[in-house]
Amino acid sequence: MRILRANGSIAAQEREDLFAALREGAWDLVLATPEFLTFHREAFLGPSAPSFVVVDESHHLHESRHRRAYETLGETIAALGNPQVLALTATAGEEAFARIVDALRIDAWVIDPTVRENLHLVDARNERDKIGYLHRIFEGGEKGIVYCNSRSETGKVAEQLRKTAGDAVMFYHAGMPTAQRRDVETYFREGALRIVVATTAFGEGIDLPDVRHVVLYHLNFNFTEFNQQAGRAGRDGAPAFVHLLFGESDRRINEYIIDLSAPTLPVLRHLYAGMKGLARDGILRSTFADIARTLELDKADERTVSAALRIFQDEGLVEAAEDDEGRYVRFLTVTEKMDLTRNERYAEGEAERESFKRLAEIALTARIEDLERLVNRPIYPNVELQR
Repeated sequence: MRILRANGSIAAQEREDLFAALREGAWDLVLATPEFLTFHREAFLGPSAPSFVVVDESHHLHESRHRRAYETLGETIAALGNPQVLALTATAGEEAFARIVDALRIDAWVIDPTVRENLHLVDARNERDKIGYLHRIFEGGEKGIVYCNSRSETGKVAEQLRKTAGDAVMFYHAGMPTAQRRDVETYFREGALRIVVATTAFGEGIDLPDVRHVVLYHLNFNFTEFNQQAGRAGRDGAPAFVHLLFGESDRRINEYIIDLSAPTLPVLRHLYAGMKGLARDGILRSTFADIARTLELDKADERTVSAALRIFQDEGLVEAAEDDEGRYVRFLTVTEKMDLTRNERYAEGEAERESFKRLAEIALTARIEDLERLVNRPIYPNVELQR
């Protein structure tokens, strides 16, 4: 199948290939954010008009109505020629259900009220000795997954666990060679490994029955990630445990990570003015890291500069190219005020920031019983289960 990604973070070449395929209708499946679909819906007309649209995590139509892309998603899909729509969610109460049905013109539904009684959340929030805690829960020899937020941290935690678990521990992240990742999955499945310390990359397609412990070493970035990682435990129906090992300090770390990759409007303004001030005759030749160091922006590094530059390019403020002297940025003539909040990349960054804020407020303060209910029990409306 010809599968393409459509979001604000894809690289320039991938973006060019995407729009070329859309112009010709040369694709089978496009995985798009609501922002991309809304801002570029004209690209999905004509030869690229879809016959089937899936709206995953559709409760956002109700919970994120202040985001333009979700607020108008029903209208956007209708403008594509009224394709068949499938909406999916695990968290739709009365109001969310009504909003989804109305906005997406849903006329039939199936609700699965299945409850997972075997998952038990363990409150270890704000535990100071995280490594010591891990040694204790795995001393019984059971199988488990420890989820971390960074690739480097998976290696550090795995190294500490090997002091007691030996070669039964391995780390896993998306930066590893495909063959090595495949080996980790195989060894874990067959029992040669009993502990995998991983990023969220060890999630999709990992369906093992005998994982007794899942540890959320760091605070997740959104509810989807939280539920997916917790749900890796106890798929055989036997009792399993999800250990919440994150704490308040993780909130600040995650906010910092998001700020680096999703610059706010004040940072974008500062960066644009600063970079323009560094330019000579409208051209700036400097690395992203040098720009970040020179401008001394708070919560900004080369990732921030790179993300900002993509937004500036989208809006026709600059163009980036390469000549005999290397890469450069040329500042273009601007005749009118630009509203950067309408940019798809900016909107996606704000969406990520909003999703994390919602998760942090609940995950760090809610009673463990309430959090366990979120993991075990689907949230569904009081309507007939099938229509």
